[in-house]
Amino acid sequence: MQGQNKKNIWVIDPVHTRIRFETKYLLITSVSGWFTEFEGSVTTPSDNFDNSEIKLKLYTNSINTGNEERDNHLRSTDFFDTANYPSLTFSSTSVHVQNTEIKVTGELCIKNIRETISFEARHLGFVTDPFGNSKSAFEMQLVLNRKDFGISWNQFFDNAGVLLSDEVKIFGDIQLLKVS
Repeated sequence: MQGQNKKNIWVIDPVHTRIRFETKYLLITSVSGWFTEFEGSVTTPSDNFDNSEIKLKLYTNSINTGNEERDNHLRSTDFFDTANYPSLTFSSTSVHVQNTEIKVTGELCIKNIRETISFEARHLGFVTDPFGNSKSAFEMQLVLNRKDFGISWNQFFDNAGVLLSDEVKIFGDIQLLKVS
């Protein structure tokens, strides 16, 4: 029975991970951006990630949309207020695996506002890289209402239109590195 309580620990490989967001601008076209600095881990009692514990931290100052003026506005008090809230965090409360599909529930904290969210991820598999490291990859997507986290800035125009949608889509292409 020795080793039965051994936990596997995986960390996000930042070089091979992308976390992107997207929202509608003028409610007709999408504007995308990325968080370029983040860290996270997955601790699991099994090889298939069932009942894992997921921790993720995204650094809000690392936001990049490809437009410096827009990035600075997103870092301002109108949006992420990076001076007072340098990161947003996610911590899972349940992770259930069925084949390659994973149902994740947990607490997302943005600007000290905590909300329970659920989303689905897909496990893409395991591989040993050319250096002998164990890797695993996932895809995930979720939709949030930014107003749920106190991000409500908007601009109205043309008597009926708004500049930004309240709905924000988050996409993750995540590669993990097994460290123990």
